[in-house]
Amino acid sequence: MCMKVKIKLCGFKNIEDIIFASSLNIDYLGMIFVKDMPRSINIKTACRAADICKSKNIKSTGVFLNQSKDEVSEILNQVDLDVIQLHGSEDIHEYSCLKKEIIKTIHVSKDLPAQLSNINLEKYNYLIDATDKHMRGGTGEVFDWDIMSDMPYDKLFIAGGLKADNILDLLNKFSPHCVDVSSGIERKVGYKDHKLMSDFVHKINTFNEK
Repeated sequence: MCMKVKIKLCGFKNIEDIIFASSLNIDYLGMIFVKDMPRSINIKTACRAADICKSKNIKSTGVFLNQSKDEVSEILNQVDLDVIQLHGSEDIHEYSCLKKEIIKTIHVSKDLPAQLSNINLEKYNYLIDATDKHMRGGTGEVFDWDIMSDMPYDKLFIAGGLKADNILDLLNKFSPHCVDVSSGIERKVGYKDHKLMSDFVHKINTFNEK
């Protein structure tokens, strides 16, 4: 029996969008704690979001980019996150003492093999994402899915240009642990489109019910 594909909606900063997302059948809700990014969330909103997620059995996820263990710990002391997502070139082992579930992002680039060799793909959650020089994720760009053919799927998160229009193309080819979307559910950067969110989640849940 195939495991159901989990759903992570990411890049939330507005409480109205968070409340709506939490009404959907999702598994993870992501918030960005990197300063001066277009999708960065403030601490007060993040605290409310974490509480909402707990009440809905959704894993609140904080996205960090090359921030020290101490800086991440300081945010965890303020926001009761369930998961930390390391989105840069961090050594995942340095953050294991924080006692949180960890997702390590691996960016599709020339050094992809080196990134893969630095993480135990059987032990840790890992997220394959598109990237460019200006935005580490959230680009709306799709990468060549075939590069994942030999990767273990049971801890694999897939991001990068996913949206309601192409999600079934992916799922008919791969069965990852989780799919992750940010720009594909937005009307503009940082502001979510509720219909796009609903359509994305509905297509995956329908797929899972087959």
